[in-house]
Amino acid sequence: MKKFYLFSLFLLWLFSILNVKAQTNVTSSGMSIQGIARDESNAAIANVDQLGLVFTIYYLGSGNSENVILTKTANVKTDNFGVFSYVLDIDQSQYNLISTQSAYLKVTQGSVVFSNEKLQAVPYAIFAQNGVPTGSIMPFVGTVAPKGWLLCNGSTFEDNANNAALKALLGGTTTPNLQGMFLRGTGSAAAGKVGPALKAVQQDDLASHLHKININTNSAGAHTHAITRRSNPDDRAYDKNDGKRTENSAATTDRTVLGDFQTSEAGNHNHNVSGNTAETGGSETRPINYGVNYIIKI
Repeated sequence: MKKFYLFSLFLLWLFSILNVKAQTNVTSSGMSIQGIARDESNAAIANVDQLGLVFTIYYLGSGNSENVILTKTANVKTDNFGVFSYVLDIDQSQYNLISTQSAYLKVTQGSVVFSNEKLQAVPYAIFAQNGVPTGSIMPFVGTVAPKGWLLCNGSTFEDNANNAALKALLGGTTTPNLQGMFLRGTGSAAAGKVGPALKAVQQDDLASHLHKININTNSAGAHTHAITRRSNPDDRAYDKNDGKRTENSAATTDRTVLGDFQTSEAGNHNHNVSGNTAETGGSETRPINYGVNYIIKI
């Protein structure tokens, strides 16, 4: 039967041991463990879905006896290179023991000890769950989410222990659908800008505004309309060109202008003009942008 070994093991802390001593308000956090699983021929144990491991943190008591601070059994998954990642939950009381004792981390499978190393207090080793905490959202140039992440496309993810923390944050097993959306901070800012509620969608909108324009004609519109009357020079009677009902048969083209009629003055007035400008633009208001997929940390 093949035995499994850890070729290397990497630990990152949320706080260095020195910082943990001074940090009294921490209630719970964890330790991120990353390692490479190899077999007895030093070949990577790649693409294994259920690699059962036992993680134990302890300190040495009298006679070098192991005093266990915590122990956890978990199934981890290895990638193409045999690399696995796991977050070991640690509460406040366990942190206190780790910070005051020379603690060790032992990783085993059955009777096989993969690793048994002393935890080092280094101020630059900061743990953040393999880089970022569960529920973090970031842009990603790719169509397949990397290991430990899910696409924010409204898809449903498996309801299991590995996804329990994300399920608790989202309130379900569906990722937010951020396709075609921008991210905005929730709450109100000092400038009076109000973002959406947490995990809510804020619909399209335009701020109320005016477009100033003069749509009236000039009011200097006083005027009259003149009507000219003419007569036949022989009988001085109005001919048909005068607009009279009785036509003078002797009318000729030789007419004498007798005078003008005028309509009453209309006075200064306006002519209101109504209507709309020509429609232009697209289906939304947006800044220049670049397409990415959003992914969320498991």
